[in-house]
Amino acid sequence: MTLYWLAAGMSYRICGNTFDVCRSTAFNIVNLVLDTIMRVANQVIKLPANLEEIGEQFAKMADSPAFGQCVGAIDCCQALVDHNGKFIDEFVGFPGSCHDLRVLRHSGLFREGVYPPRGYFIIGDGGYTCLRDPITIMTPYRNVNLTEDQRSYNFHLNKARSVVERAFGLLQARWRILFHRALEVKFRKAVKVIAACCVMHNRCIDENDIIPFDRRIRRQAVPPRPERDGSQYREIICLAHNLGRRQADLERL
Repeated sequence: MTLYWLAAGMSYRICGNTFDVCRSTAFNIVNLVLDTIMRVANQVIKLPANLEEIGEQFAKMADSPAFGQCVGAIDCCQALVDHNGKFIDEFVGFPGSCHDLRVLRHSGLFREGVYPPRGYFIIGDGGYTCLRDPITIMTPYRNVNLTEDQRSYNFHLNKARSVVERAFGLLQARWRILFHRALEVKFRKAVKVIAACCVMHNRCIDENDIIPFDRRIRRQAVPPRPERDGSQYREIICLAHNLGRRQADLERL
């Protein structure tokens, strides 16, 4: 019943009707199972020990040996995943409106500084700051006057970082209660629901319960269209806009 409630994202009343129990019984069962899942959360979501293997896989995903010391990808308000998309650390409780960097600075991962170990790093998007201490985070260069080398670095970093985006895509597909509607629970229970979904996400990966990909609906590859800089056309539009504005001002005089 709890898995059905998490996966379907429905109310307690509808869930109870589905299983032919009253609303209060559905509520109690869901709470009981969530508490049980949380008791094993630290055994399922934990920092890995096979750092060399993880680094090798990130180097393959980035298609660059420079990322051989990468041991995690971080995103979405402090969720860290490995090369398989499994959550190895999470920090739940801040509202989604908070900046990623603020959440990171309040997390145990940042304050304790135990992961990644010295000599390794994790990768994040532009919402984070490139750091060496207390933990090492590599981020893309800002898209302002980049050199060819910097653009290449950004491209390969984003290839490796896409694993965390896929992890949240799977989380959304499996547990629709998180994304398809507002959580109709109190704040403390909302934290528990999110953490429980992450635990079950890891268990699904451990059991090789992967959502199948139907290749029949894959779109046919289309060659990229040539692009041309639009700066000159933008200048023309800007000039036309200002000429029209000045003409209107003169007519009012």
